[in-house]
Order: sequence, then structure tokens, then C-alpha cells
Amino acid sequence: MSDAYYLQLTEQLRHLIDQNAVHWDGKLPAERALAERFATTRVTLRQALAQLEGEGLIHRSNRRGWFISPARLVYDPTRDAGFNDYVRAQGRQPRTAVLKLETRAHVPAARALGLPDDQPFHHIRRRRYVDDRAVLVESLWVVPERAPELLDIYSGQSLWGLLRERWGHYLANRSIRMVSEALLPIDAEELLVAPGTAGLNINRAILDDQQRPIEYDEEHWLHDSLCISVELSGQQ
Repeated sequence: MSDAYYLQLTEQLRHLIDQNAVHWDGKLPAERALAERFATTRVTLRQALAQLEGEGLIHRSNRRGWFISPARLVYDPTRDAGFNDYVRAQGRQPRTAVLKLETRAHVPAARALGLPDDQPFHHIRRRRYVDDRAVLVESLWVVPERAPELLDIYSGQSLWGLLRERWGHYLANRSIRMVSEALLPIDAEELLVAPGTAGLNINRAILDDQQRPIEYDEEHWLHDSLCISVELSGQQ
């Protein structure tokens, strides 16, 4: 396959998607039908589809085919707004599924918060949806002394709202780290995509207003689901 043909097919697919997005109700025709339409092989077609997937125009769901990606969620990781609030503020519908509740040690969380490696944490594993598409899985590691009975009462609500209202903790300082990643099998499976799918990893180490370590977050986003936007103000 020449580069010229590959680029031509990619642009033809892009145009076809633009023209038929409404009629297709978000789902592309089967690969066989698309290959026949463009008189090409499925191998070549998949390379063009992969290009559009990398651009965030479409995405693949395991065993369900190809879908047109919805508009990216605008996300500012430095703001205090909860997931449900900023999703709804953009006219979208959020949903949360709690996957695991447990207490155990986690060395990355301990080191990020300056605690001993064997420090236990309350661990909350969640999958989060925007308009019924799973876009994020996250692990929240909370210091048990700050919220002793957390796992007994947590049911998917805002964690920081709960920490503030029940235990009087106020978020004060955050250290945030963001890197691109290829999703590991456990994260990919929970997001219903193939291992190695492009993702964005966001980690936060959080202290309260008394500079006490409270929580460490590990977020794994689908790469095409969000746009990072951070607003800064101040004098030059």
C-alpha cells in the first residue's frame, strides 16, 4: 500500500463519516461493508481506521465494532469541581460504577504522599461514564486515619464531598502528574477496549489544609475522550 493510497482512503473515510454520522447513529458499518465500498482489503481498511482512531475521530469497542467518538470532555485537573459537576456543566450525562472496595498497601501512593511503603490505604476503584461511554477508570487511595469508616459508607458519591462533610477535610495542596500511556490489560478490560489502546494517565497527591496527606489518585482516561484545558491568571 502506497502512502498516497493510504492517505486517500483515510480522507475518503473521514468524508464518509462526516456525511453519515447522523444516519449511522454513532456506529460505523461493518468492516466488510466498508472494504467492499472502497474496493480495498480489510487489512488496508484497518490501517486507515487506525489513523482516524489515533486522531480521536472514531473509537473501537471490543466485539462491538467502530463508533464515532463524541465531543471531547473539557477537563481542568487543577480545579476542585467534581466529575459529575463538570460533566453536567457541559450538557453531558455522567455515571459511576464502583468496581472494588478494599484496604491494602500501595507503594506508589505511599511514596507520593511521603509515607512508609507498608502504609495501608482505603482503595476505591471506579469506572466513570460520559453519555454511557466508559471513558475513565481510577483508583483512589485514601489514608484510613483520615476517614476510618469510609468503605462502609461509600457508594459512588463525590469522595471529596464526603471527606469534607463527614470528616471536615478541605483540599489544599495537589501535586499533579500527566503522561500518555498504552492501557494495561486490567485498565483496558474495565474500559471495554483492547490492551495497548492509547490513554492518558493522571496522578494526584493530595494534602489537606493542615498539610496532612489525605489521598492519592490514579486516573486512566481514553485518549480521545477529553481535552485538557487549564486557565491561569496573574500579572507578568
